[in-house]
Amino acid sequence: MEDSGGEIVYPTMEQICEVNRRMIEEFGGLFIPPNNLLNLDALGYVLDAIQFSLYRITIYPTLKEKAAALAHHIISRHVFNDGNKRTATHIAWEFLRANGIGVFLDESIVELTVAVAKKEATQEDILQWLHQHQTT
Repeated sequence: MEDSGGEIVYPTMEQICEVNRRMIEEFGGLFIPPNNLLNLDALGYVLDAIQFSLYRITIYPTLKEKAAALAHHIISRHVFNDGNKRTATHIAWEFLRANGIGVFLDESIVELTVAVAKKEATQEDILQWLHQHQTT
């Protein structure tokens, strides 16, 4: 597994909600207080899925697989009232950066996240994009 050489730093639900709030403040959109969550269960599920094993099986063994799952679930499960694509992109980038993996964000991420929202792209597509855009 590619990792940062130490303990993995995971985002918290509160940090993800804060990223969403900042995205809405900066770029506009609908924010319903207190945390803009539309699908709390989906966010809780993906945070558990990327961190814990089930019957000693790690569902997402690599950091990029974890980031792809996190981004895909936020977008496809419509976790927030608005700003899902922006939040998913930023939190996946932040998660990888916190764990020693750099990713170059270019305009192709916009096309990819829109395709995920339209169910035209998969979690595997996000993972491939992350492999192609890794800088470190």
